[in-house]
Amino acid sequence: MSSPLFTDVESSPVGLDLADKKSKQAPKKTSFLRKWGPALAAIAGVIAVNVGLLGHNGGKIPALNQRQLQAQTARMERTQAVLDMEWDHEADLKRGLHRVGSRNLSEEEGGVMEYTRRRHRYLGEYVHVDVSDEFTTLGKVIISLIYFAFWVFLMFPNWFLPIGRPGIALGGGLCMVVIRYILLITGQGPVFDAAKVIILEPLFLLFGLMLTTIYLEKMERGGLFDKLRDSLDDPVNWKRSAKIMAMSTIGSAAVMNDSVVLIFSGVVVDLCVRHKVANSLPYLLSLATTANTGSALTMTGNPQNILIVSLAYDDISWTEFLSNMVLPVTAASIINAGMLFIYYSGELFPGASGLFECFGIVFSGNRTPEMLAQEHAYHARNVQALQAEEPSSGWSIWSKIQIVIVTIFLVCFAVGLDVCVTSICAGAILMVLAAWKRQHYDPKPEIVEYDAEGNALPPKKMYDMDGNEIEPEEEELVTESETTLTEVDYGLLMLFIGQFILIGSFDDTGVPQAFFNISMGGCADQMTSVPCVYWFVLVITVLSNVASNVPVVQMLAATFPYATPYDWMQVSFSATIAGNLTMLGSAANMIVAFQAAKVGDRTFTSERHAPFGIPSTLISLYAGTALLSAVHFSPECSVKLGECDEQ
Repeated sequence: MSSPLFTDVESSPVGLDLADKKSKQAPKKTSFLRKWGPALAAIAGVIAVNVGLLGHNGGKIPALNQRQLQAQTARMERTQAVLDMEWDHEADLKRGLHRVGSRNLSEEEGGVMEYTRRRHRYLGEYVHVDVSDEFTTLGKVIISLIYFAFWVFLMFPNWFLPIGRPGIALGGGLCMVVIRYILLITGQGPVFDAAKVIILEPLFLLFGLMLTTIYLEKMERGGLFDKLRDSLDDPVNWKRSAKIMAMSTIGSAAVMNDSVVLIFSGVVVDLCVRHKVANSLPYLLSLATTANTGSALTMTGNPQNILIVSLAYDDISWTEFLSNMVLPVTAASIINAGMLFIYYSGELFPGASGLFECFGIVFSGNRTPEMLAQEHAYHARNVQALQAEEPSSGWSIWSKIQIVIVTIFLVCFAVGLDVCVTSICAGAILMVLAAWKRQHYDPKPEIVEYDAEGNALPPKKMYDMDGNEIEPEEEELVTESETTLTEVDYGLLMLFIGQFILIGSFDDTGVPQAFFNISMGGCADQMTSVPCVYWFVLVITVLSNVASNVPVVQMLAATFPYATPYDWMQVSFSATIAGNLTMLGSAANMIVAFQAAKVGDRTFTSERHAPFGIPSTLISLYAGTALLSAVHFSPECSVKLGECDEQ
């Protein structure tokens, strides 16, 4: 018996009428003002705010108050005291030059001064080595031009030749190595250690996450991965987008934004294909933008937060970090979601005549005829799928094993174990289980050949060099290296390697540091105090998109070694939200674009990302900065420097 509710609207007269009307409508070309108007308005608003607060030439920048002057003096005295200290080089070598050690050393170990000395040396020699004075002006110009040329190529990879981002990044990195060697032999620049600028931890993490994701997806049809995808499904477009945003925000805060987008990019594209959506960009933006925003909530949400906590002069606990970020991240998430619903209302609210009707749909549960048709078609497809499929027995033993492994994986992440080792171990365990399942549990594929009349032919016998018959089991043996391991996106790893080389060489020139110092001007000594904080977060946002957020954090740690916990909260929030400004703003964006393109969806491009990313990022950035400035729980002074004792 068929129910009218589950009638396939695609074959019904009403559904055909709606489809005919939709097909007859000529696609409307988006005007320049409609596409770029919000972005231009947001940029103009940000400029107006900073001009109003600081003056057109910085004339409104306030003078340093007594507390700031005392802090400045204390920092200079601490640095000089550290430089005057005697230290045992052999002890440093024995401990490890790349290890600072505990922040809370005992008096016998040297106390806070010994910790400061170790950190000072670590920041100066291993985190941010300043070799900019070894470049000539010509060398700096050449490196900067090459970097920005490949930055444009990566933003718009198909403008000239269809090489793709991995090839462009790797080619740019190799080109930079050759140019640096030419500059070296001509006396225009220093030696370039390309291996040193390649940060291995993100590469190990990405490989482990890809391995884990592939086996979660391929181990069993209808298993954990398919159940996760079904949990995000919904016949209503805006609800499906909201589910993606909620999952991405929470997941990025709990684990890491790169892992969330790596796991769910293919899921989102699959949902778009399943529902035959005309434009998958809103759903991919729902995943990418909220992954960046949600990752700002915790210290383990993204690589720059992990680096900030490790490089900060004072202790920053997990709960302190979270308590500071709750309000700004919540505000940024609400703004981002609201702007996404407004900007893509035509896709998310089909048939709605305006914003007021969209609000009514969200808050009152109203439906348009187009939305009702989509819901009926969705339920009809589900009924047909249930009738065609065999009844499920629930969670299989393999799904339960997957849940146990994923739970242990998340717990290891949460307790602070090495994320690279954890992810690779999880992938390796799943690989062994999948191989055992394929060999001992899955039914063997039957390869039967037939003659012209349809009669089954006997299996062919094969013999080795000695004339011994080869058993079919040995002949048909399939290894993981031939199947699942070939699905790892090695091109994505090449993309990051090339970017590391490009960014590392550009940072050597000192151009990002010079831009920061010149642009900050009189705000450099009070960068997180109102009104300078609004200009400071804008500068960090621009630098994070040009030179990447991790090198920016390293540069700030070396430039301002005694930055307070509150200073680092502002840096963390701005550097993370900056990831939504452009396609190259964060690794999560690149992963979403790469994973979507791998399955044939190339809608997530720089040209389509920027019109929404620019206004959403700037509004979220300034709203969150205002909230963080007004309500924060981290001290605006350094405890280890003794600044807080003087207040």
